[in-house]
Amino acid sequence: MSWLWTFGQVPEVDAAKLLEITEAGKGTTPSPVLIDVRTEAEWEAGHIAGSLNASFLPPWSFKSRILPLIEHVPKSAEIYVICLSAHRSIGALKWLRAQGYTNVQQLKGGMKAWRDQKLSEDSPNK
Repeated sequence: MSWLWTFGQVPEVDAAKLLEITEAGKGTTPSPVLIDVRTEAEWEAGHIAGSLNASFLPPWSFKSRILPLIEHVPKSAEIYVICLSAHRSIGALKWLRAQGYTNVQQLKGGMKAWRDQKLSEDSPNK
């Protein structure tokens, strides 16, 4: 867990475990929700398959980008927040928790950790 969380540790999952979770969750209901909070350009350059993009920058406009993506997601659903290095994801994770989502974690080390393990990425440009 990361110590950047203001009041304790940030709930997080490592890249290998997230890959396992997403593979196991294919075709299940509800399937895990992956929210990538990097910019649209970062997301288009490469993202985890099935992730939804809702940039956390600037933070004050995050709500308008995320609400349409999660309006039908149950409050108890597994949600995994992804950014480049696991810093922006903390703010998004806190916001989701404040909205009543109870099972939210971030990708430990962000996309940098995912790429360090050479795990596959999707891109609309590929």
